[in-house]
Amino acid sequence: MPNIKNTTIKGYEFCTPKFGGEIQFEKVYDHELIDTLFDSILQLDKKIRKYKNDTVSFNLGNYQQSEDANIAEGYFITARHGVRRPEIDINTQEEVGILEKTQGVENNVYFMLDKRTGLLLVQDDFNKVFNRKLLHTFLSYHKNIVYPYIDEFNRINKKTPLKIHKRSCFRLLTLPPVNFMEKLKEFTEIKSAILTLDSTTEKKKVDVSEILDKELEDNEINKYDLEIKIKNKSGKAMVKIFERYFEKIMDLQKYDSYAIEGKLLNGKIKRISPDTITRDFYTDVEYNDNGEALMSSIYNQMADIILHDNPINGKGMTPNIKMVGENNNVDMAIQKEISVRNQDRPDQQEIS
Repeated sequence: MPNIKNTTIKGYEFCTPKFGGEIQFEKVYDHELIDTLFDSILQLDKKIRKYKNDTVSFNLGNYQQSEDANIAEGYFITARHGVRRPEIDINTQEEVGILEKTQGVENNVYFMLDKRTGLLLVQDDFNKVFNRKLLHTFLSYHKNIVYPYIDEFNRINKKTPLKIHKRSCFRLLTLPPVNFMEKLKEFTEIKSAILTLDSTTEKKKVDVSEILDKELEDNEINKYDLEIKIKNKSGKAMVKIFERYFEKIMDLQKYDSYAIEGKLLNGKIKRISPDTITRDFYTDVEYNDNGEALMSSIYNQMADIILHDNPINGKGMTPNIKMVGENNNVDMAIQKEISVRNQDRPDQQEIS
């Protein structure tokens, strides 16, 4: 019987900016470019398309059209390596094998991509390898494969001021941040609140810091930030009470920054502040007896987010441009680059 577990889905945003003198469209998404890039990378031999450094490796495992015409789906492959370590049976604690420095445990990380807005949803990675920067670096390394597409796009749109710049043909961004008070409502329990006064604040105007401020000055400590941690020892969740408290201190603007530490709906302990909040999604997913998320369950939940909870739903394509579409010359040029890479490059450059 499948087990139901609350699972984190990470959200990101693809943009395909266009530039033309004083006219710029940066927050737009034209799926044809990204679709061509993913399809082309997948045609490279697996060992050629990988990316790795001393401790992790990353690859594209699959990319295809989903059942919904507006959604693409696939998975990334992640692994950790770099340290020779024994494998053990967790029940007997006996050693059952050795993982060498060049070996790792592979994990498939499922994703979905909304072709209309560029919303990318990625399953939380068991290996804790996947992140936005790593994917952006991986795609940037391979982007010259689609330069023939970019050249053709610029040619057929030369009568307009807009063109694709190869150095910035795509961007992968974090989603617009969640409002702090909105995120606070996702907590089921508050562990503590943290309030910070930086060195530029007139701390003596804030009663709670007056005594400590004097003690520090008497001991010739003049440049410092003061962090006040309020621990919840009531034994109650107190989420609503802290909501009201933070609404007041935000209105008063007494503190330079603030944060909340507590338990989320998925049971995880997290600390949030206005600068660190990202838009994650929490959803119930089916897992098999091997502890693996069922692909169909993951995709169903991601599709539901795209269709009903898309935070960039109003975003669209670049106006007044022509798309390349099916083009034999572009396809042949891309295939030539793929063939050269597969034949002449036995291994891939590591991440710098």
